[in-house]
Parts: sequence; C-alpha cells; structure tokens
Amino acid sequence: MMETSTSVNKLNYGQQKQEMIPADDVEPQDLSFYENIKPQLDSLAKNPSDTTISKILAYSRAK
Repeated sequence: MMETSTSVNKLNYGQQKQEMIPADDVEPQDLSFYENIKPQLDSLAKNPSDTTISKILAYSRAK
C-alpha cells in the first residue's frame, strides 16, 4: 500500500494573515466608504440570494 501526504505551504498561511490586516496607506475616505457598505457585504456573504446560488450551481455544472 502506498501512503501519500500533502505538504503544508507556509506561504499561504502568511498571505491569509496579511489580508486581514488593513493597509497603512488607506485613505480615510476609502475607509469610511468600506465601513458604510460592510453590513451589506456581510449580509450577502451570509444570505446569498436565490439568483446568486443558481448562478454558482450553473457555473459549477458547466465545468
């Protein structure tokens, strides 16, 4: 029997952490815009519409 394993790429973990840290050079105007739309973006991620789900499923079947 052959045993296989997948190596863990530590670079991927570093990139995930970097994405969570806000950039130092963000303009205050951009930051306030993001803060204003953040609740809507969060609700989309948690409660996608039926149309969004249908599009995702259609795309996955096409591949």
